[in-house]
Amino acid sequence: MINPTAIFASLTGALPYAAAPLAGCAFVAATAVALAATARARVSSIRQGDSRGPVPAASVRPAARACPKPTRVLIVGAGARGRELAGAILDHPELGYRVIGFVDDEPGMPGWDGIPILGGTRDIPSLVERRAVGEIMVAHAPSWHDLLMGQLVAAGRDDQVRVSSALGVREAMMGDLRLRQVGDIPLVALSGRRPSRAYRWAKRGFDLCFSLGVLVVSAPLIALLAILVKLTSRGSAFFCQRRVGLGGKEFTIYKLRTMVQDAESSSGPKLADPYDARVTLLGRLLRLTRLDELPQFFNVLRGDMSVVGPRPERPEFAGGFLAEIPGYAKRLAVRPGITGLAQVRGSYDTDVHTKLKYDWAYVYHQSTWLDVRILLSTVRVVLLCAGQ
Repeated sequence: MINPTAIFASLTGALPYAAAPLAGCAFVAATAVALAATARARVSSIRQGDSRGPVPAASVRPAARACPKPTRVLIVGAGARGRELAGAILDHPELGYRVIGFVDDEPGMPGWDGIPILGGTRDIPSLVERRAVGEIMVAHAPSWHDLLMGQLVAAGRDDQVRVSSALGVREAMMGDLRLRQVGDIPLVALSGRRPSRAYRWAKRGFDLCFSLGVLVVSAPLIALLAILVKLTSRGSAFFCQRRVGLGGKEFTIYKLRTMVQDAESSSGPKLADPYDARVTLLGRLLRLTRLDELPQFFNVLRGDMSVVGPRPERPEFAGGFLAEIPGYAKRLAVRPGITGLAQVRGSYDTDVHTKLKYDWAYVYHQSTWLDVRILLSTVRVVLLCAGQ
């Protein structure tokens, strides 16, 4: 029989069995207090944003500290993809990149935002040497690989056929290389790896143990927060909402309420944003610290969700996305999660198309190691009150 107290004690490594419940509750409470202190200033700044509205991303560059010796980046492709990538690098100097220019084979292609066109793809080897390029980022127009895989995903046929390519230099340099051989010709798999049955069983076992342990340890904190929600705003302490899960099946998700009661009574279904006036003061704190998500571990126990996976979307929005975005249905091939790649890599303002790319990356590369990395990144995001 699974004993969540023993599991928590083994994870902490030094707690006696009898003291584990009390120590666990104390740990969660102390963490909440520390996060509350860290988030207080953030709450104040967000409240100020309600009156002035969001600042357009393209109008102001962030005042982040630049890396003292940034990596010099050459971008292949000066079209929309290349400009988007260059803009993201300019917006985040703390990442340690400096764009020195584009290369593009299309005649007359202009530079962008002060970044010049340095030549064509044939000039790349000499540019690497002359311009001390540290990294090449490819952002050209979709290749035939992209178009082929996109068509298969959009048609829902990517799981029914295996796609391989004759091995070339590009394929040989790819990570997670999977080779097979036809005569003397090596082929590299382009289609995603299907998760094994052992992985699926192991993940479900982890979901059960981990969610049960979290609910046992955090039960006093959840009860305390529910009382605070009731005391600080009118309405119920918990928030229930329909979401779309595995295979398109709908389920009810549970959260601590962070908005005013009946927030959509006049507006109807509406996506939240960082400056949403419907969010209560306590709700902002709960969102910054992710403590409003704790009741979702009950959804994990029920099998509606997993600890790691794409975030579940509301039916009102999922229907439109399925009709408008090719390949959106692929994210429904796995259980939705409390945390995922889009949550630890993206931000609140990340658009649905970019989040879908993160979801695809997870669906096609599921592994125990990837789940562990996402969980570790989630701890960092929660402690720093970063991301969404």
